[in-house]
Amino acid sequence: MNLYRVNLNLLIALDALLLEGSVTLSAKKLFITQAAMSNNLQQLRELFKDDLLIREKNHMVLTAYAKELQPKLHQVLQEVQSLVVSGQRFDPATSDRVFKIGISDYLASLFMPKLLRYLQTKAPNIKISIIATHHINSSESFERGDYDLAMGKIAGLKPSISMQCVFKETAVCIMHRDHPLAKKKKITLKDYLSYKHIALRADNPNFPPMIEALLAKLGHKRNVRLETPFILPIFKFLEEKTDLIATVIRSITLIYPSSTYVIKELPFHFPAVNFYLAWHKRYDHDMGHQWLRKIILEIGSHYSI
Repeated sequence: MNLYRVNLNLLIALDALLLEGSVTLSAKKLFITQAAMSNNLQQLRELFKDDLLIREKNHMVLTAYAKELQPKLHQVLQEVQSLVVSGQRFDPATSDRVFKIGISDYLASLFMPKLLRYLQTKAPNIKISIIATHHINSSESFERGDYDLAMGKIAGLKPSISMQCVFKETAVCIMHRDHPLAKKKKITLKDYLSYKHIALRADNPNFPPMIEALLAKLGHKRNVRLETPFILPIFKFLEEKTDLIATVIRSITLIYPSSTYVIKELPFHFPAVNFYLAWHKRYDHDMGHQWLRKIILEIGSHYSI
C-alpha cells in the first residue's frame, strides 16, 4: 500500500477511538460529529481489514488486533507530535499547552500551589491536568501518553523512561500534643514501641512497608492499631486526644500544619526516600517539557533533606 494514498488524519481518529473505546466519546475528543467519526471508523476498518471495535452487550470493545495496535499507534503519534512541537520555539508567556502530570494527592498538595503561583505570573495560559497516580512502577502509562510527566517513588521502569531525583525525604513521628511522649525532647525505641500506631499502607508490592522492614532488622515489631492508605485521615485521627503514634514523611507535616500534634525524630535510622520526576525519552529535548521540569526540580530543591 502506498502511504501517500492514506489519509493520515484517520490515524488520529483511530488513536482516539482505541483510547476511548467509543465513537461518541472519541468524536467529542476531536470536536467532530458522531456521524463523521462513524465514517472514519468505516474507512479504518477497510484500511486495516479488521473490525477494530465491535459491540459487546451495551458497549464497544477492541478486537485482538486493535489491542495489539493501540500502544504502537499511540506511541508513533506521540513521537510525531513531539517532533513537531520540539521544532518550534517555546515561549511560556504565550504558550497555551496542556501538561498532564501523574502525581499523588500528597505530592500535588506539596508542589502544585507553588507551581500554579509561578504559572500565574510567567505562563498564564499554560494548563495543568493532574492524573492520579500513587506509585510509578509501569512504563505503559508513559508510552500511551496518559501523562507527560509523573512524580513519585519509582520501581521497575523500562529504559525508554527518563527520570531525575526531585527531592530526598525522611520520616518523622507525630502524636497528639497531650500524648504521654509529647513533652520528651527525644523518644527512645522503647518509647516508640510502647504505644499503638497508625500505619500508612502502600498497597503496592513494589513498595514494601519501610518501617516494618527497618524494625524487623532490629528484631522488633510495632503494635499497629490502624492501617490506612490515606494520608489526610491520619491527621484527623490525631486531632482526637489519643495515645496513637503515626510515622509519616516529613514534608507531609508541611501540608497539614496544626497545633494539635507534635513532631518527633524517629529513634532509629530511616534511610532517605527518593522522589523522582519521570517522563518518556521522546520528550527529552522538548523545550516545553525541559522548561516545566526545571521549575518542578527547583520547587523540589526546597524540600530535599
